[in-house]
Amino acid sequence: MQRNGDAMKTMNRRELLRNAYSVALGSSALYASSSFSATSAQFQLANALTQPADDYKTLVCIFLFGGNDAFNMLVPRSDAEYNAYKASRQTLALEQASLLPINAAQNTSLQFGLHASMPQVQQLFNSGKLAFLTNVGALVEPVTRTSYQGNKSLLPPQLFSHNDQQTFLQSLQSSARRNGWAGRAADAMLSVNANKKLSMNISLSGSNIWQSGVGVTPYSIDASGIKELENFNTKTTDARELSRIQIYKTLLAQQQENIFQREFARTQTIAWDLAGEIKTALDAQAPLQTAFPANNPLANNLKMVAQLLSARSALKVKRQTFFIGIGDYDTHGDQLRRHVLLLSQLSSGLDAFYKATEELGVANQVTTFTTSDFGRTLTSNGDGTDHGWGSHQMVMGGAINGGQIYGQFPELVIGGKDDIGEGRIIPTTSMDQYAATLASWYGLPSGNFADVFPNLQRFNAVDLGFFKN
Repeated sequence: MQRNGDAMKTMNRRELLRNAYSVALGSSALYASSSFSATSAQFQLANALTQPADDYKTLVCIFLFGGNDAFNMLVPRSDAEYNAYKASRQTLALEQASLLPINAAQNTSLQFGLHASMPQVQQLFNSGKLAFLTNVGALVEPVTRTSYQGNKSLLPPQLFSHNDQQTFLQSLQSSARRNGWAGRAADAMLSVNANKKLSMNISLSGSNIWQSGVGVTPYSIDASGIKELENFNTKTTDARELSRIQIYKTLLAQQQENIFQREFARTQTIAWDLAGEIKTALDAQAPLQTAFPANNPLANNLKMVAQLLSARSALKVKRQTFFIGIGDYDTHGDQLRRHVLLLSQLSSGLDAFYKATEELGVANQVTTFTTSDFGRTLTSNGDGTDHGWGSHQMVMGGAINGGQIYGQFPELVIGGKDDIGEGRIIPTTSMDQYAATLASWYGLPSGNFADVFPNLQRFNAVDLGFFKN
């Protein structure tokens, strides 16, 4: 590609396609697979017609890549339990007096506190907008210390491996089949949204398994907004640029013999049209008044989610999921210092986002939740922690029955009943249960639960109870 100043002098067909390729892959939302039957579509349409006209709900997944040390995020303050925690955590134990107290609504003898860098989460919890789900993790079936040590447990593939556990928690599948539970849910709910071009699932962190289904591909965007083709501004008054746009559209419309060329042209055309549609919808919205913290990657992404929420009516959608991945939680070293920054960004980002949903009047229609590869070991490696298993997560939103701690809080004792060895805590709540509770609120028909949550039948509780009735 040659340039003369700001103007492009020449651009042949191959260069045009190469220039557009990354935009097409990065932002295209593909139509549903033709494998979906007409009967299935009719059932989906019938379900959509039964929904109220103003029925909008969205799930926002914040994936803490690397494995968050939640045992230093939510800490018991009761003396006996704190002393056990301190003995297990050794040099990583937080001082009891530094913990931010939270007032759990349920009747429990345990008292809890948060890491000192999370005052916003403390306020969200105490005001009933946020809840904790304790000791949740990757499970295929319930596991005990005895069954694990006797090799009698059916386990997720490659426990303690980053990539394998990220894949399992997003897919809930142990087989080679790879699609995500949000993707499968979207497959089942395709007709709910009037806008068939825009995917139900939007990612701010690129490709991910969680949002990928059989007939659904996530639409990719980032915190800076819609990425348009360089030198293809359809609103320009530059005659050369308008001519360039027309030539490219002509190229895309040509009949192609090669199947890959045909698919590229189809995908690129959809992506181009959709980018313009979304940009127009976003530009028409009033600026958010909620202040988001600066120099905070999570907050930047959540602000873009809030802007997309403001355009929900213009985009003609009733159901959406958003995926944000935040890294650096693999704290093998320098954990005490690094965790301060990580949890501070998480806390302030969640707070700003919740306030934005209140500003937009959708706080009751947006549920934000965290997940992570796994928890960390109770034991210290000297300056950090190693890969564990069970962990604690947060759920936030106006529909959440907040100010409560759900699940079975583990015994934080090395060699105790919940420790399989080396301070790795066995989860007592599965990701299938966690996800099914979220999906039930979201509106996934009960007839689809067996496919979307393949391990759920092995657990007693389907609804964990953290939503309001």
